[in-house]
Amino acid sequence: MSRLSKNLVTIYRTERLIARRRLGVVQQQTILMGIAGIAALSAVVLLNVSLFLAFQSSMSPASAAALLAFGNIVFAGLMVLIAKRRNIDDEVAPAVEVRDMAIADIEDELEEMTAEAKEVVQAVKSIGSNPLGSAATLLVPLINLLIKSRSDK
Repeated sequence: MSRLSKNLVTIYRTERLIARRRLGVVQQQTILMGIAGIAALSAVVLLNVSLFLAFQSSMSPASAAALLAFGNIVFAGLMVLIAKRRNIDDEVAPAVEVRDMAIADIEDELEEMTAEAKEVVQAVKSIGSNPLGSAATLLVPLINLLIKSRSDK
């Protein structure tokens, strides 16, 4: 497997890992927001019950229901804060770094291939002016390419 194909596989795998982690964080945030919504809904119900009891009977049962409703609202607020604090960047930073290194390696390899291709083209162009001397300059880049392709395997 050549360096280019290894780097492409690395990029593919890291992108898949990053996407999977982002999806995981979104799922966790959704669950926490759902819990916060349920807590807020129960707080609203209990707040309504507490207001009803405040008008119906003495203060003691209504105060207890109001305190419980207030506690549910605080709990819902905490769940929202926890969900918002979740950050994907810290979790995927190593995968992003590996992906960036693979992309840089591909760029370097493509630059090397471009330079070698330019050498071959220059050697082919110079064959017309000096056929015997150009043969050596044409063979050297081709031999280098052959050696590199053998060593990558």
